Amino acid sequence: MTRTTTENHRRHPLAVRRRIRRLAALAGAAAVAATATAGCGAIGDALGTSVDRYEAACALLVDGSGSAGEAPDGFDAEAKLASSLPDFLADRECRTLAYAPITRASEGSLCQAEPLDLDPDADATLDRDELRASQRAVASGRALELLECAREHSPGSDVIGALDRVATAAPADGEAFSVLVVSDFVQRDSSFELPHEDLTTPESRAALLDDLAERGRLPEGLAGATVYPSGYGMRLSRDSDAYADFDAFWTELLEGRVGADVDATYQR
Repeated sequence: MTRTTTENHRRHPLAVRRRIRRLAALAGAAAVAATATAGCGAIGDALGTSVDRYEAACALLVDGSGSAGEAPDGFDAEAKLASSLPDFLADRECRTLAYAPITRASEGSLCQAEPLDLDPDADATLDRDELRASQRAVASGRALELLECAREHSPGSDVIGALDRVATAAPADGEAFSVLVVSDFVQRDSSFELPHEDLTTPESRAALLDDLAERGRLPEGLAGATVYPSGYGMRLSRDSDAYADFDAFWTELLEGRVGADVDATYQR
């Protein structure tokens, strides 16, 4: 994956590279442990010494737009990742984590991160909590790399397209799917920009949603999923009326049209 650097990273390039190398080393260690002991794990299962394994499917969307910069001007995507992603992965007991970038054209973005197994096969005697913690650290490293790529390649904020892209990772059997979205949700793509749209009445919002539906822009495959925003509407928080209209639009889109649930647990 091609990387870029934020202004903050330019000031501290060695620190960033060291952090990513350290996380990559953890990934390698976890992979070696899983590969070397997979057979032992099977034996442990046979002997009844296996541990309960996580099963939940999860996903992460990261916003690389200009508004993702440091506070107070931006919602600080890096800080939001640090504060929300580890808790999200642990609280939801995520077994798998899929990724999608939020860019100017999210569905066609070249930025990608390989899905991650957060509770991989290993010897049943291995400390499972330590293994999961190391995999969550790897997940954070991949998230930072994806964020850097999104900032370099077509930065924008096509949240709708990213939701549609990650829906392909939803379980086919209708099992729970948890999606953490690190974004302020200020949609900006080549054909739809929320700052220029009228969100002030139920009728105007419905007309916008009808238009998106007619153009095939509404995300599919997320019915029953739970969306966890982090950074949501932060740049509108000082204008209560604008925030209320903005919130009404996304609530109607995600819950009313897409059929997902929205949970503010990681909004902080």
